[in-house]
Amino acid sequence: MRVLHILVCNYLAGSILSFFTSPEFSLFPEASAGPSLWLLGLTVLLGVLFIANMVVYSRSIDRVGMGVSIAAMRMSLIFPIAVSLFVFGEAIRGITYAGIMLALGSLLLMVPRIRTKSITGISDAWLPILIFLMTGFADTGLKIYEQLFSDQISEALFVSGIFFISFLVGGSILIKRREVHFSFKEIGYGVAAGVVNLYSSIFLIYALKLIPGSIVFPIVNVTLVVLGTFIGILIWKDRPSIKQCSGLGIAIISIFLLIG
Repeated sequence: MRVLHILVCNYLAGSILSFFTSPEFSLFPEASAGPSLWLLGLTVLLGVLFIANMVVYSRSIDRVGMGVSIAAMRMSLIFPIAVSLFVFGEAIRGITYAGIMLALGSLLLMVPRIRTKSITGISDAWLPILIFLMTGFADTGLKIYEQLFSDQISEALFVSGIFFISFLVGGSILIKRREVHFSFKEIGYGVAAGVVNLYSSIFLIYALKLIPGSIVFPIVNVTLVVLGTFIGILIWKDRPSIKQCSGLGIAIISIFLLIG
């Protein structure tokens, strides 16, 4: 299966579902003030980043290995946490700072035991750096929307716009390559992934409205990694290394510190 084809189906399905379930959707829409140019610019930027990041991530796994790629994506948490604390002035307790530091450390410790490929050139070396930057900027963009623009359009319509831009970018690339045919399996995987990605993005924004971003981002990422580790142990009989077990323990402690 081809990654870009699945991504295009993913973003089209997510965009359509999110649009028709948004509060703004109506068969007989009333005239109202449109979103600001800043919000439109943020939506376009995030739409480009979402699909570009996934394409680069897929290429990075192939060229430099999964371990480095995953580590780069996980450490991108630094961006939204820093923006939440130092730009939007979120006030947290000292114990929460400790939880954040432990969460970042645990994410590195729990990187899968997969042999890292040697980086053969400058172009390969840029791949994890791009993942680090694009993932961080994408997460930060959701925080910016929540703080500055959430009163203009709903979360569902905002994410629908992001996904639609991602679909346009990916679709344009496929048209240019003349690869517009899709297999049933690619469509199926794309639609399923679109539903999951859509609601994970929307629920993340909901969480940002209720809890400081400096707490939400590490909790969400660490919790997903911990659940994934336990699923791997129970279902696929994975055998974590001592380093991963240490990271798992630290991750659980960090969650209690962050929500305490």
